[in-house]
Amino acid sequence: MKKVNQEHSPPGHGALIKLAREAQGISPEVAASRMPYKFSGSSWRNIEAGYRGAGDKRIAVPGKPSTLAQMAHTVGVSADRLAEHNQEAAEILREIERQETQQQPAMPEALRAAPPHVRRMIDAALEDVDPEDRAELLRELAVDYEAVQRRRNRNTGQSNRPRNAG
Repeated sequence: MKKVNQEHSPPGHGALIKLAREAQGISPEVAASRMPYKFSGSSWRNIEAGYRGAGDKRIAVPGKPSTLAQMAHTVGVSADRLAEHNQEAAEILREIERQETQQQPAMPEALRAAPPHVRRMIDAALEDVDPEDRAELLRELAVDYEAVQRRRNRNTGQSNRPRNAG
């Protein structure tokens, strides 16, 4: 008698990570390339699905908690949401978030008020900067951004100073 190939559903954490990745409109290869270490798109797919191979050669791929935490972080899944499916990975993700918060320098007010597309460019640029150099770089960017804004306001006849109405 032949074995019946039972339907395999992905683990809860895999389905959650896949949902978040698809909501961003990115492939497993793109998501894997955003991991902080070398990771392949096929490994990403296997962990989302919870297995690799097919039929009798199917092998479970649960994913290590540290890998799941990094994957969730990469696609923006919160530790609280991940905890619904994998408590150990969620604890690691909470630690990743704590460490990131401690390493993030305060964003100068001029840059906090910048339009979203400018903030996204700044965030993307900061990914390649040594954490120790980020605060100084943000201060320099703020000075440059303010200078550009003043120049733009002068050219359009606007002013940052309030006008006297008298």
